[in-house]
Amino acid sequence: MEPDRGLEALAEALAEADTVIVPGWADAAREPPAALVDAVRTAHEAGARVASLCTGAFVLAAAGLLDGRRATTHWAHAAVLAARHPRVTVDPGVLYVDNGTVLTSAGKAAAMDLCLHLVRLDHGSAVANTLARRLVVPPQRDGGQAQFVTTPLPAPTHHRWRGSSRG
Repeated sequence: MEPDRGLEALAEALAEADTVIVPGWADAAREPPAALVDAVRTAHEAGARVASLCTGAFVLAAAGLLDGRRATTHWAHAAVLAARHPRVTVDPGVLYVDNGTVLTSAGKAAAMDLCLHLVRLDHGSAVANTLARRLVVPPQRDGGQAQFVTTPLPAPTHHRWRGSSRG
């Protein structure tokens, strides 16, 4: 894209996309720019699959793509998303939600799970597993898996070694 054309060039690129991935929105307290919202909505209306990573769900919600659907975002922003967009069923406890042509993920680590899910859908498990291995991440975490462990792990019972490396 040409940097001086900004959102205009973005809208043109999105109009031809098969899949649009909206990264985390920088400031969940602010509404995303209308031109961005319109470009994402138009891309979806043209047949693109649209996915959001983390707080990118705020862009999809502003575009109306999450109305009447289940969605997720980072758990720390879920209440704000639900309050601002009451027609969205916000599920703060899952890694990602796949609604077919509209997908959302929780935090940044869950974004990798969603992206691997997309690779698996488009290119098969073998390609997704190879990619996961290169990224050194689990090959498949189900979208319904919890965002975080609610039970804290026990404190280690051993002490770190504080000696010299010389024998």
